[in-house]
Amino acid sequence: MKKIYFFLIIIFLIGSFLRFYKLGEIPAGVHRDEAFLGYNAYSMFKTGRDMSGNFMPMHLKSFIYSPAGYAYFSIPPIAIFGLNTFSVRFASALFGSLTIPLVYLLTQELFKKKNLALTSSLIFAISPWHINLSRTATENIIVTFFIILAILLYLKKQLLYSFISFAITLALYQAPRAFLPLFILLLIKKSNLKSYVLYFAVILIPIFLIITNPNLSLRIRTVSLFADQNTQLSVDEYIREDGVSGITRFGSRTFHNKLVSYSLKFLQNYASHFSYDFLFTDKGLPDRYRVPGQGLLYIFELPLLIVGLIAMLKKKYMLVLSWLLLAPVGSALAFDDIPNLQRTVFMTPVLSIFSAIGFVALWKSKLRYLLLIVSLYCVGFFLHQYFIHLPIHKPWYRHEGYEQLVSSVNKFLPSYQKAVITDRESAPAIFFLFFGRYDPETYLKETAGRAIHDYDRANFGPYEFSQEECPLRIDSKTSLLTGQVNVVYVNYATCVTPQSTNELESISRGDQSTVFRILTK
Repeated sequence: MKKIYFFLIIIFLIGSFLRFYKLGEIPAGVHRDEAFLGYNAYSMFKTGRDMSGNFMPMHLKSFIYSPAGYAYFSIPPIAIFGLNTFSVRFASALFGSLTIPLVYLLTQELFKKKNLALTSSLIFAISPWHINLSRTATENIIVTFFIILAILLYLKKQLLYSFISFAITLALYQAPRAFLPLFILLLIKKSNLKSYVLYFAVILIPIFLIITNPNLSLRIRTVSLFADQNTQLSVDEYIREDGVSGITRFGSRTFHNKLVSYSLKFLQNYASHFSYDFLFTDKGLPDRYRVPGQGLLYIFELPLLIVGLIAMLKKKYMLVLSWLLLAPVGSALAFDDIPNLQRTVFMTPVLSIFSAIGFVALWKSKLRYLLLIVSLYCVGFFLHQYFIHLPIHKPWYRHEGYEQLVSSVNKFLPSYQKAVITDRESAPAIFFLFFGRYDPETYLKETAGRAIHDYDRANFGPYEFSQEECPLRIDSKTSLLTGQVNVVYVNYATCVTPQSTNELESISRGDQSTVFRILTK
């Protein structure tokens, strides 16, 4: 037993190192989602209110009413380390690391085999998919932790604590709101009345209240499959073509209607999450999470997964199989960034268990040394791609350049009246709040009473955000230079810099491509 725990500790330390090493530097840049979560946490830490002025909210109005759970988990590291890239990613890396021993405990509880449990935790600890997302401020990493904890507690007959753990995931991310109602129902199908009461009270009622609330369901409705106009346009196009061909309205509607079209689109989305391209190449979305040339899983896991899946089907482990099959449902109900690796990351524990079953089986064969060599090569390739190539590979997906821009603009501002910044790259306001560590109390006072519809570009302090790509330019109608004197302007790099302007500084990404130019008139 001591030997097992010794190896588990080693595995945990390896997994933690891979999640925390250079956490504040890699991936390079901070995505707007990370900045919104971080600054809202900073605001709640300093004032008790989020950046919209709401006191300790469950959802963040400034972040399209997304769940506020991750922001709360970020308050302690921000209080300790200050507001920075490392602190806003800390909660994700921490819970990602803590999930490693949970995978061991869950596998041991399900299969009663310590070697299999240890192998599952090892494969999970080095998982490219999980490491990648654990190193960003990603709510679903914490969701994965609490889903495993909830299942483990349920198997241990700790019903109340189990449902509390399930409920916590609802305050973190949207995807569990589609996954949990179906999965928990299968989990408790032969349980007592208490389980069903908790299921109804703790899971179904909160989800119903969220879905029926126009504000809280805004994010869901924004990315919902049913909000995709392209599907409806396709239906209309088929109906017009039927009309040209003389098909009756009834005949046309039989084959071309919303039920059929959206069902087919859902099935297409769903199936894409099990495709080779999604799992074993760098084709997963969103783009900001892609590791060049590296899949979500190692290529050596492909035969292991096949062996593991066959073994699971033979032994009818329906709990684990249903977990895998239901995990992509929430993502498949959306239309953007499909197939989505962020919304489905809680598939990783199941896939690690499948791979471990295959690994243990093949390790007993003559292929063990070949398996070991290929596995080590694949892990080395991933680490090379992640820590060497990722920082400079297509950095524009991660909004790199804003940290330097904020620092430079703030350096020049004392000598100027204000700064006018283009919004061409992304949501500039949140980056000036985040990287500038702008005092939340001051921000709330400056924005009090204002009806802010777009927090991405809300003016505050000496900062004004322009929807023009080139705020300082030669006007095509008057041939005169726009702008005012005593003002700092930030143009996007593609703008032609007028000869009569003074370029204070240019801002470049890690790949040396220029992203912004700081100018004055």
